[in-house]
Parts: sequence; structure tokens; C-alpha cells
Amino acid sequence: MSIADPAIELEQTLRSRFGLENFRPGQRDVIENVLAGRDVLCVMPTGGGKSLCYQLPALLLPGLTLVVSPLIALMKDQVDALIERGLRATLLNSTLDPSEQYARLAEIEAGQYNLVYVAPERFRSHRFVEAMNRIRPSLLAVDEAHCISEWGHDFRPDYARIGLARRQIGSPPCIALTATATDLVRRDIADQLDLQNHAQFVTGFDRPNLSYAVVEAQRDHDKFAALAETLGRESGSAIIYASSRKKCEAVGQYLEKEMRRKVVVYHAGLTREERTEAQERFMTGRADVVVATNAFGMGVDKSDIRKVIHFNLPGTLEAYYQEAGRAGRDGKPADCLLLFASGDRFLQEMFIENEYPPPDAVYRVYEFLRGLDADPIELTHAEIRESARLDLNESAVGTTLKILEGAGAVERFRPRENMAIVRINAEADEPSLIDRVSPNASVQLVVVRGVEGLVNRRFGESIYFHPDDFAGRLGLDRSSLTRALKVLANELPIDYVPPFRGNAVRVLDRSRRARDLVINFQELEKKKQREYDKLERMIKYAQSNKCRRSFILGYFGDLSAAECGRCDNCGPMADRPQTPTCLIDNEAGREVLLKVLSGIARARGKFGKVAIALMLIGSKSEKMSKLGLNRLSTFGILNDFNQAEVTTLIDALAAAGMVDSTDVDRFRPVIDVSEAGREYLKTKGTAPLSMALSEPLFAKVRNGGLQRLMPRPAPKSVVGPLEDVEPDASSEESVDPLVLNDPLYSKLKAMRLQWSREMGQSAFLIFTNKILETMVHCRPKTPHELASIKGFRPVIRERYGSALLAAINEADAGPDIEPTRERRPTPLDENLTDSRRDPAKVAGPRPEPKLETPKSIDRLASVHQVEAPTSLKPVPTSAKTRTYVPTEEWTWRLLDQGFSLDDAAAIRGLEPGVIVRHATLMARKGKAIPLDRWLSAQVMSDWIERYRRGELEPPPGSEDPDGLWPLFLACRASHS
Repeated sequence: MSIADPAIELEQTLRSRFGLENFRPGQRDVIENVLAGRDVLCVMPTGGGKSLCYQLPALLLPGLTLVVSPLIALMKDQVDALIERGLRATLLNSTLDPSEQYARLAEIEAGQYNLVYVAPERFRSHRFVEAMNRIRPSLLAVDEAHCISEWGHDFRPDYARIGLARRQIGSPPCIALTATATDLVRRDIADQLDLQNHAQFVTGFDRPNLSYAVVEAQRDHDKFAALAETLGRESGSAIIYASSRKKCEAVGQYLEKEMRRKVVVYHAGLTREERTEAQERFMTGRADVVVATNAFGMGVDKSDIRKVIHFNLPGTLEAYYQEAGRAGRDGKPADCLLLFASGDRFLQEMFIENEYPPPDAVYRVYEFLRGLDADPIELTHAEIRESARLDLNESAVGTTLKILEGAGAVERFRPRENMAIVRINAEADEPSLIDRVSPNASVQLVVVRGVEGLVNRRFGESIYFHPDDFAGRLGLDRSSLTRALKVLANELPIDYVPPFRGNAVRVLDRSRRARDLVINFQELEKKKQREYDKLERMIKYAQSNKCRRSFILGYFGDLSAAECGRCDNCGPMADRPQTPTCLIDNEAGREVLLKVLSGIARARGKFGKVAIALMLIGSKSEKMSKLGLNRLSTFGILNDFNQAEVTTLIDALAAAGMVDSTDVDRFRPVIDVSEAGREYLKTKGTAPLSMALSEPLFAKVRNGGLQRLMPRPAPKSVVGPLEDVEPDASSEESVDPLVLNDPLYSKLKAMRLQWSREMGQSAFLIFTNKILETMVHCRPKTPHELASIKGFRPVIRERYGSALLAAINEADAGPDIEPTRERRPTPLDENLTDSRRDPAKVAGPRPEPKLETPKSIDRLASVHQVEAPTSLKPVPTSAKTRTYVPTEEWTWRLLDQGFSLDDAAAIRGLEPGVIVRHATLMARKGKAIPLDRWLSAQVMSDWIERYRRGELEPPPGSEDPDGLWPLFLACRASHS
């Protein structure tokens, strides 16, 4: 462009059109490069003024500036504001009916606008792309550009097509803008958009007016208390982010009833009109709090938000920082609070697992769809799951369809709210379809003419329309239109998808079998691991003792950031109560810590804490065998704990200086034992150790891991895992005297000690005294019987099993063992086969029976470490008596592990009401149900009093949104 004094014109335009006196940091440099025709990648913090970087150039550049934004709900507000500033701006999106879209595009082609907002889905329209190719925009602006990158926190497939669309419309100069992008994401954005010799501006992620804090709150009750305390300190607008629709509703009800706040709820389960109304009430101040999923907030321009609170842990630091950055956009102080519970990890892991379903599930969905006759197939995700008998939730079914679409196996139609789809599958030079309709079919002739007018030669493109409006324009009623469209879809090259709650699917080639599909599952697995790495970094932030701001800025590349003096770790809030410090000073507790440190030491600094935690608990995931961690001697030595607990222990040991963390790259930390940790191992943990642990985990550690009715007696002394002497010899006072005096006990104990010396590790890492005692009691004779002993790790069984069986057989054959000696029955006796009792029946080793367990629980056992099916007693070999675990017991195990009703429902893919029914059944069987976690103390007291009076209905007005009263009755009856 030609401007006599560009600097003066920029200043004048800034003041006259936007009412601003000065540019914010970085804006002028970005705008000058845009006006010079360069490709630009601009990373500015939320509230930093990104939109001005393309809006101001749109006033000065000739021709059209095309803005791609995902913010359909906000486009009208943005356009209205720009029109007030003198810009000829408009939008083109699905909020317009087809006739309005057609007219608007004609106006754009006529040059009536210099700035147009579109959603990325608009590039699916051939007519739109052709029109933009004729217009040749002067500038293409891509807002929220992190959505382009699969390494970003909000990847959207339609964004990935923008690079191709840019080339199709003449490769205009491009500016890509985002608030949060790591170096990896920035490189990916530039590659996807094909930015040439681009200027890159990263103006800093720092928001010095924001204060960051994390409060550990393990239960929703604790989180509500933290909400009340935080929101009660001062007034002002607030956003509260929650992980699910139901959680949003629960938080909203609490704030409205208990705190008398003016609240709106925003999530994808609401209609478009309800979401628009909720957003309007919040933006105009009629509501001062919005409780929302992450569907809310991108591009929200409300400057006076004083608090952003995350009720649940986000999946990535990018998502957290962008959402937290919606606070304090007016530059005044604002608070960003994260309410952290270790159980939140499981929900995020479930989200990750849903995004990367296993190959067999993808193939099963495809084969199921391939076997259906309908075309297109109109089934919701829930109906696909039920019909195909899949152990997936609805979200995972949707992901399988995306994977199949990416592989070219299916095509998805995405009906919009209350809209239908029609598409003519014909070439542009083909004659009208009217010639192929019978002259006597008057209604069909009217409909075909209407459809051709609606499509307007945009063949092969999905055209959306409202059936009632379309029928009215044709002079038909809705039912007549629908019948005619269905007939025409069967006889002509027309696709018709009526409005319904789901995505219609077409199988592109039904002759193609699942094994013929080309799907790169290895690449998907890499992406999945990357998501787990990001989640781990988010959790590390929540548990960190360093400055919150410097942690975040370091993640985005600013490694020199100083302490902020405002967060809970380094500012005025630093003296607030944190996780209590616990003293590990007993024998059993020290043994647990020694096992953790020993496992880390055996990994030799090659793995992250998640992999080591899985190794220590004995996870059966493929990852363990792939990495070789299942061959370590420490594999499974903490099988009384779950993954989250061991990960928390590792974090606490790191905070205590016992574990070091090193980044292989900025996103892949590995851990190793520190010098202090090695000293702790060397001295056998004799010095008490202070650690930040929650009360339940502290109690479990002090108990040595077991949390059932019979706690394990603590040994008298503990020897470090790197020593070669017996660690628990002095604990023999707890061993059955009958066993202690058995010569086999002494023999097996001597063998264990010898092996521990050969391996250079403590004897209890070979097997514990409890396992030793069980072997003497049970006298296993076969590998299968040896494997039936709980806690006997496969790696040790494979290495020493033959020697142990030989020693047992030799002892039983010797003269000093009485064959008829009485001994106590043990669990193993219940499972001995007939061949064990009668050697004549032995016909070779029997295969180990496989438990019939839901696949969802198998996956859960590897990801969340809920008690796995293999921890059950060994089952009889008879097929008729094979162990069966009812579905309600799997639910109870989740609840018993501490999962909430919502989390258990999400993990099992069931409705919450079904979870409550399962809990009621298990309560009637005498199982303990943690009702006190779901009902307040006041409600419990009221209900107990009513039960004592013999009343069988809950008190009038009692809050029972989850329908827990029948479960309460079952628990009380069982208790009585």
C-alpha cells in the first residue's frame, strides 16, 4: 500500500476509529508487518489486543479482509462493534438461513464489505471457496490459531483444512493469532498454514495483574467450602469452570441456593437459544457468575471479571492459562484459583482414553456400520454403542467415527440444531433432476424444484435448511415434504438427513473390510502419550511449591521469569493452610517409602513418574512390557496402592528432596533418586521424614499399604532396598508358629536370602514373609498353583518358580514332614483341582482360567488402577463354576476406591441412576457404601432420624437430586 506517513496514519486511525490513545506492547510491530504484506504469527496474552492487529489493517488495506474464527456466538457482537467504528463488516455463518447466506455472499462478492467473519466450517462450501478465489482477499486472519495444531489444547479438524483453503483462494497474506502456544505449536501452525518467511511476534504471556493459587480439596464438599470462602471475600464477576454438564448444574445450584448469587450455567447440553441467553445475562451483568464447561469463554470480551475458578483440573496448562486469562482484562487485580483433587486426574485420563480408542473398538464400529442397510445411517453415538455392544462411552464412539472418517472409510453428516441436510450428488453439467421424476408425482416435482433451487448448482455440498420453513415456502406441510424427500433420496442421487440428535454416517465402500483400512494407530498412540505428558505437567503445576507465574511462563518458554510475589507460593497468600505435613516415623511407613525409592533407583533415571508408578503397582498395561519395566525386581511391590497414590508419593518425595526431576525435553521429565534419597536408602530410612500427604494416604502409608479390616503388623526394623540382608526377620513374631517351626519355612527363607544377595537387593523385594508363609501353608505343586498366591509377582515366579516348586516337593517327600499333619485351611485350598487331590487324574498342566470381566474395567485397571480382576481368588477350572463378577460389583469397586457417583458413571459409561441402583444392590448384600461422601451431615442426620421413626419416605423438601433415599434405606437395613 502507499501511505505518505504510515506512522501518522496508524495513530490517527487508532484514535479516530477505535478510541485508543496508544498501542499496547507489540501491536504496532505486528500491524506494520501485516500492512507490508508479510505473513505473521502473533502470540499475545488474553486481553493483549490481538483483534486490533487485523481490524485496523482491514481499514487501511484495499479489498477484503477475511477473518476465520470459531466464535459463532460472538460474531454478531463483534460485527456490530466494528460497524459502530466505521468498518464495513459482516458475518457469514450457520446462524443465517440459506436464503440469507446466499444474499450475503452476493453482497460480499459485490464489494460491499471490507471485513468478513466466517467459521472454519465455511470452507467446506465449494461455492464459498470459489467466490473467495474470485475476490482474492487482501488478508486472511486466522484467530485462535492454536486450534490448527494437533499439539495444541483445542485441535479442531476444520481448522486443519484452512491451509489448503488458503491455497485455493490465491494464498493471500496471512496473520495467525493465538493467546497460548508453545514453541512446538507455533512451528506446527506455521507449517499447517504454509506461512512463508513469516514474522513471528511473541509479546509475552505474563499477566502481572493476575494472582494464581491452588487449593487442595479432595471432595466436592471441600470444593464448595473453598468456593464460598473465595467468592465471599469480595464482589465482582466470576467464571467457574467445571468438567461436566452435571457438575456445572450442581455448582450452579449450590451458588444460587447457598450463596444467593445470580448464576447462569453454560454447557453444550443447552440449546443454542439457552446458551445465547446465558451468555447475554452474564455479559450484561444480570448474572455475576457463570458456571461453565470449557465450551464457554473463547473470545469473551468482558473486562471486569475478577475471578476465574477451576472446580476441576483442566487437561493442559495451555487450556488452564487461556481460561484463567479471561480474568482481569481491564488490567485491575484478579484472582485465578484451581481447586485440586488427586481424583481429578482420573477424569482427564478418561477423556484422553476416549480420544484414542483401541484399534479393536474402531474396527468393531466399522464392521457394525458396514453391516447395516440404511444409507445414510441415522444413529446416535449411544445407539451405536448399544447396538454394537461396545464397552465405550458415547464420546469414544464419536472419536472412532472421526478416525474412520479420516481413513476415508465413512462420511459424517453433522445436522445442526433443528436443521436438516440435503445434497445433490451430481456433476455440474448434468441435466435437471426434474426430468427423472414422474409427471404424475406432483408433490415430488415441487420438492425437486425446491431442492434444486436450494442447492443452486452447489453439487456435492451439504446444504442445511429448516424443514418447516422450507415446507412453508413450497406450500406443503412438513409430513408431505419429509415423505417426498425420503422417496427422492431412494430414487435419485440425493442425500437427505432429517434433524435428529446425532451424526448421520455413510459407509463409503461397503466391500472394504476393516483389515483393509489404513489407520496409523502408532501415530495415534504417540499423540495419546503427548496428551498424558501434558496432563502430567498440569498436575505438576498444581502440586508445585514454586512461584505459579514463573512455572507457567517457563512452560511457554520464558525460563527467566522472576517470582511474582502474588501467588499462593510466593506472595501474601503463601501463608494459607496447605496440604498438612505428615511425619513418617514408623516401620511400615518407612518400608513403603523405601520401596518407592528403590523402584525409582532401579529405573535408572530413564522414565517419568507415571511409568514408574505403574511399574510399582504391577500394572498389566502393554506399556510395562514394551518398556521392559515388568522385568524389574520392583515390579508390583506396591500392589496395595493405586497409580494416583503412588504418583502422589513420588511427588511428595520430590518435594521432600528425595527425588530429582530432569527434562529430557521441555515436555518429557524423567525422575531419579537424589543424593538425599540415596542417603535415605543407605541408612534404611532410620530418620523420620516429613511429607505433604492427605490424611487418607498418610494413614495408608503408615499402615504399610493395606486398608482392609486386618491391618498388616508392622515389622520391627526395615533395611534399605539396596542392602543384601533380610529386612523383616524380626517380624516373625507375627508368623503362625506351626509355619515358623516347619523346616520348609527355613529352607525357603534361606533360598530367598541367597537370591537377594545375588541380585544385590533386599529380600522382601523377592517375596514377602506373607507370601513365604502362604507357600508353606498351601504347598503349591504346579506353576498354576504358585501363580494363585496373591502378590506373587510374575517376574519372580518366572525366575525362581521352578526352584521353589522343587524345594517344596523335596520337603514333602522327606522323612521329617508328616504327610497327615493337620494345618489350617487357606484360600488356596478352595481352588485346588481334583487332580491336585488325586495324582492319578493329572493329565498335564491346565490353562489358567480367564475371568469374564467387562472390558471397560480391564482398561480401567491399567489406567486408573482400580482393583483388577486378577486380584480375585483363583477360579475353579470347571466352566460351570467359573468365577462371575456381577456388573454391580464392578461399580461398587469404583465407589469403594473413592470415585464419586459422576466419575463412576463416566468410567463405566452408564447413567448416574444406574450407578445408584448398583450401589443399592451391593448395600443389600452387606457391602459398605460411602453415603457420607455424597450427602451433607445435616441431610444424613435428618434421614437417620426419619428412619428411626419408621418412615419410608424422605423428609418433605429434602434435597435428593441423585435419588439416594432408596440407597440410604438399603444401607440402614444392612447396618441393622
